[in-house]
This record gives sequence, C-alpha cells and structure tokens, in this order.
Amino acid sequence: MRCENQQGFLLHSRPYSDTSLLVDLFTQEFGRVRCVAKGFRKAHKKGVSRTLFPHVEYTFDWTGRSELKTLIRAEVVQTPSFLRDEALYMGLYINELLYRLMREQECTEYFYAAYKGFIGRLFSGGAMEAQLRLIEMRLLEELGFGLVLGIDADTGDRLVAGSLYQYTPEIGLQLARDQRHVDVFLGQHLLAVEAQNWESCDALKIAKKILRSTIDFYLDGRPLNSRELYRQYRMSAAQAQTQ
Repeated sequence: MRCENQQGFLLHSRPYSDTSLLVDLFTQEFGRVRCVAKGFRKAHKKGVSRTLFPHVEYTFDWTGRSELKTLIRAEVVQTPSFLRDEALYMGLYINELLYRLMREQECTEYFYAAYKGFIGRLFSGGAMEAQLRLIEMRLLEELGFGLVLGIDADTGDRLVAGSLYQYTPEIGLQLARDQRHVDVFLGQHLLAVEAQNWESCDALKIAKKILRSTIDFYLDGRPLNSRELYRQYRMSAAQAQTQ
C-alpha cells in the first residue's frame, strides 16, 4: 500500500545499515509511523545526504503493508528553521514522549494540530514553561490518561480551595492523609492549574510535579534521554553565567 502527501514531523531516527535510517514519524493522518528510509544516509551526487531534521514539517510518501514502512519521499513544507537553547530541549523532550508513549498508527489529528502549534510557539518564544505544561496535558488526554484536577476522586465533589490534596496516577486527587508529605497541594492552586491560570508560580510548579509523576508512571521506569540532556544544558548555562 502506498501513502502519499502525508504531513508530519520526524520524532526519532537511528542508523539502519550503512546507508539507511530507521525513522519514527508523527503524521497528521496516521499518528506515529515507523519507516526504513533507504539511502537517506548516502551522499548524493552533490555530496549531500538527505538528512531529516526534528521540529520541521515534511510531506512524506511511503509504501508497505506491514507495520514497518519504506519511506520514499520527504519534502519540507517550507524553508526549515531550527530551535535553539532551551526551546530545542523542550522540543526534543516532547518528541521523546511521543516516541515512548504513543502506539504506532494511532489517529491523532487533534493532537497533531496541538503539537504543530507548540513547535511554532517554541520558535516565537515566550511563556515556554506554560506551553510545555499544556502540551503535556493534551498528550495525556490524547492517550487516554488525562488529568482530573478539579474533583475529589473519593467523593466526586469539587475541590475545596482551603483543603490539602495528594495526587496518585490512575486514581486522582484525594484529601491528604499526611499533610507533611512532600507532594501535598492546596485546593486553590489545583483549581488554578485546572483553569490553566499560570499567573501564579505555584500553579506552574504544581502542574510540573503532577505531570512528571504521571508521565513517569506511564513510562514504567524507562528513562528519558532528553531530560538528562536538558539538565546538562542548564548546568552549562549556569556555569557560563558565573564566569
């Protein structure tokens, strides 16, 4: 079967034989698709290989009836730009989450639009942490793991602004039994996260903690290389500022 003119992005690639790549694509119509990109590492007559870049939208053609397709065309939609600094590491992180958590060929047109918008906002800059939290939430929703942040899981009632809660993946928010626990959250702040009111620093911090614990739960112990790369980047940036 041949699929043509499929909009998508590169999520992950690795060498596959001397001249080819094994690539995972995130496409508008078919979700995550794995392909062999034959000859994409081999230099053409002009001495340039057909390199694929992350965070660049392409039009893809591929063939194949099995889960592993053969990529036969990858054409950039417009002149590519490249993310830098913190935005680059955020983009790599989201790509790795998609690669790790999304099953192959899940139809994700809604999330494709959200992902494309997120990448565009990384290029424009501004409020990047809030945008990262939003795209994490949307990805979990798309995968069926969406957070329920305004409801007490035990009673079904709305959260009480002045009460303290703890969050457990696949259960939700419950009144905190031990208020000395490190991850206990005030209802008022949780409601701000639900409303996506990022003016409060507490809301962003709480969203990060809850999302990280939930994502780690579904990763089931698998590490994210992008987190370590980002940690190293932050350390290098901090050292550069002190010199």
